[in-house]
Amino acid sequence: MRIAIGSTREPKVEAVEEAWQVFAAKILEDPDEEVTFLSYDVSNGIPSMPLSVCDLMHCALGRVENLTLQLKREKAEADFYIGLESGFSVVNSQGPRRQVFLQSWAYVSDGHRGFFGHGGGVSVPPVIADPVIDRGIELGIAIDRLSDRRDVRSKQGTWGILTRDILTRRHSFVIALIAAFAPFYNSEAYGS
Repeated sequence: MRIAIGSTREPKVEAVEEAWQVFAAKILEDPDEEVTFLSYDVSNGIPSMPLSVCDLMHCALGRVENLTLQLKREKAEADFYIGLESGFSVVNSQGPRRQVFLQSWAYVSDGHRGFFGHGGGVSVPPVIADPVIDRGIELGIAIDRLSDRRDVRSKQGTWGILTRDILTRRHSFVIALIAAFAPFYNSEAYGS
């Protein structure tokens, strides 16, 4: 079993490995089958921060499409292709204040069928959201400044800072992956 991941970032790769342990027995015909996780540095196809659910879904799908193309160029294939993306879902609420949520999305494909899942959302305070949305500051830079740490995105991520590490970036992707893989490990419910 070969599982290709459209990212080399540690929290994303660890999330795939952790989520796989949750449902692997429901997918693998042979529980002793060797599983190889392959990580690739591929883009999401969008140059800026996702600011909507549509953007997040498009970016996760874009990672899988770019991953599939890269593997084809290498004359390789996988049993599953995974794209993970996090970003903002901006909701214009009634009144002067917009609501911004950090969300993590997954898209999983077996090369024929693909499904989305997401890992919930956490409210993002204006001190983080406003510079990202209004001035185009990268979220990684904004969260590093706020937390007075370096490279937060490669560790607990903004999720970890906002929830005091109760939920980390990895956790948010684990939930998204369990949801995205559901049609593969519960085909009876999905009719596939």
